Amino acid sequence: MYRELWRYRGFILGSVQREFSRRYSHSLLGPLWVFIHPAVTIAVYTVVFSQILAARLPGTNSTLDYGVFLCTGVLAWGLFAEITAKSQGMFLEHAALIKKLSFPPLSLPVAVVLNALINFCIIFALFALMLLALGKFPGVTLVAMLPVVIVLVVLAVGIGLMMGVLNVFFVMRASSIPCGCNSGFG
Repeated sequence: MYRELWRYRGFILGSVQREFSRRYSHSLLGPLWVFIHPAVTIAVYTVVFSQILAARLPGTNSTLDYGVFLCTGVLAWGLFAEITAKSQGMFLEHAALIKKLSFPPLSLPVAVVLNALINFCIIFALFALMLLALGKFPGVTLVAMLPVVIVLVVLAVGIGLMMGVLNVFFVMRASSIPCGCNSGFG
């Protein structure tokens, strides 16, 4: 299985690059949206909940702690939602490719996960910069986040693949997973 994926790494990386460029190719600011959207999201959550609503975590005196706490959950949930939403439509979206080319079936979910992880890493880097600026960077304990992210990705891929297969046979609306993810977040 891994050998097959390694042989088709060009196909996988090409798919990731195409999706990444397709996402931002027709916008005015282009690839800058990769940085603008997460920065604005982090700023809005931090300012609205920390400053305007003055929400606080129990046991802390800082108003910024709740915004930081909320952003960590939003980052993880965003990764989960992106993987499940993209996995739901990947078989129908790439139906012509599946019919015409011979490639390992696992390469489509791998491309989806790589794309989502690139976005997550960009957002997380901006979040880490914000934590550094606020003096709240956790340090070495970030290493403990890696197993949690791995489990999150595996769970998201599993749910996404199930929904993707169901989508082939029952053709669900493209918005059913994002709507369900938003409902699960609230």
